[in-house]
Amino acid sequence: MAKFVDSHTHCEFSPDSRMKMADAVQKVKIEGLGGIVFTDHMDIDTPTQDRTFMFEPEEQQAAIDNLENREGIEVLKGIEIGMQPQVLDQLDRYIGKSSFDQVIASVHFVDGVDPYHQPYYDGKDFIQAYGRYLDIIYQCITSYRDFDILGHYDYIARYAPYTERSIYYRDFPIQLDRILKFLASEGKALEINTNTYREKCGGVPQLDTDVLRRFRELGGEYVSLGSDAHDLNRIGEQFALYSLVIKSCGFDTITHFKGRKANRVKIG
Repeated sequence: MAKFVDSHTHCEFSPDSRMKMADAVQKVKIEGLGGIVFTDHMDIDTPTQDRTFMFEPEEQQAAIDNLENREGIEVLKGIEIGMQPQVLDQLDRYIGKSSFDQVIASVHFVDGVDPYHQPYYDGKDFIQAYGRYLDIIYQCITSYRDFDILGHYDYIARYAPYTERSIYYRDFPIQLDRILKFLASEGKALEINTNTYREKCGGVPQLDTDVLRRFRELGGEYVSLGSDAHDLNRIGEQFALYSLVIKSCGFDTITHFKGRKANRVKIG
């Protein structure tokens, strides 16, 4: 397998993570990856007002700088910002004053509700539930542009109670086109997050390759690959499979960011 960098992981600076940086670095070496980006959660104004989903960037970055036994791999500084319309004006406090290599923009909450839980879906069919999520993504990324990667655009499908457990381009062509056009025009990456394509809530969401092909048609250049690992055994999970899927859709490289600049690794 090519020396891909796992561009989306969580360590001890994320409260829901069960792995430490030092252990993750050794696991990267065992897996034969080229590196890892620690992209810890920065979710401001969660529905439960849980401030543990925030961290001090200086502390995280100092911990990365002090890691030992990292020779031969890249260990990069990242953040996953939780995008909500009401918090966008607060994000520069964390992004602008820190030396991140990579910024992932993700949506975890919709209209003040966590779609991990059933109440988000009450009274909605899958078109309404998924469509609203995609609308919020577009609203946020066009209002706050200081990011490199759009994280898990199909996150909403992970925990949904419907038989329709995937976001297909055919169902949301208008919403997806405007997101993909914006990412392509701004030189942003679209993330393929392998955590989404695992069994959850009795189903396995599927990656719709039509979304990737459409991104390429619209001029998209960058696709990132992230495990969203919160424990060691998921680092680099299914990268061999999904790198080939990405290649089949017209992309020759997998992209991660270093110093906020795109770095491409050729798919073998």
